[in-house]
Amino acid sequence: MSKPTSFELPNKAKIAVSFFVALEAFLKHSQYRQSGDKADYASLAFGDYGGKVGIWRILDVFKKHGVKGTIDTNGLAAQKYPDAVRQLYKDGHEIVGHGWANDIPLETIDSEKEKKVIKDTLDSLASVTGARPIGWVSPGHRITDQTCKFLVEESIIWNGDLPGDDLPFHQTIEGKPLVFMPRLDYANDLSLVFRPKNHPSIYFDSFKIAFDQLYAEGAAGSPKLVDALVHAHIGGRPNMIAFFDQCITYAKSFANVWFCTKGEIAKWYLERQATSR
Repeated sequence: MSKPTSFELPNKAKIAVSFFVALEAFLKHSQYRQSGDKADYASLAFGDYGGKVGIWRILDVFKKHGVKGTIDTNGLAAQKYPDAVRQLYKDGHEIVGHGWANDIPLETIDSEKEKKVIKDTLDSLASVTGARPIGWVSPGHRITDQTCKFLVEESIIWNGDLPGDDLPFHQTIEGKPLVFMPRLDYANDLSLVFRPKNHPSIYFDSFKIAFDQLYAEGAAGSPKLVDALVHAHIGGRPNMIAFFDQCITYAKSFANVWFCTKGEIAKWYLERQATSR
């Protein structure tokens, strides 16, 4: 493979920064603990915290800093928490398809049902916001050999499931380009804090290390992307939200930073795909 080519950002920005929020709903269990085929009501209640409380705390942080987020949203979450989803959309955040329920990975259902789940999810989000999403991130980032085809058929232009690059890339599927926005786990409250039971400060520390390296690469002429991901039912809790806030504060202390949604980056890439990669 040849060395990666450079990627230009708007206004010669040195780095593109996006803030990811997973607004999830569950049928049997959240990440709190798995329950097999039976509903675990404590686990479900843990997940409900995101739509009831956590997302509003996150919204306040976004408003404080004047930045827009990319919100991975289950179709069921739009039904359970319509006021939150409407407010997110009203405030200019990007609503992204994220499967119907987060404890039903696409790989666990047959092809016909997968196609229906994708359509039903997008229909649910559109019924609340009035606008159909252009982006999709699968529950658990688990996809099948048919997922991308089904996404293109539903007019999705970007997918965030693959962690194989620093920069956007695309494939032509059914005659249309599908942009892959790389999965970046430099700051992820689930994998860094919740599951390993680390101190929440590791979240900011990890973001800062990645940001500093990528900003330096951008300053040297090779701009990159960085993001910070929180789950509303995890990162929206009092012990985590300050570190999410700290990531935004830190990034805003630098010049020549493009604060954007994943959809904005994908559109920017598509406009320049002939010469970008």
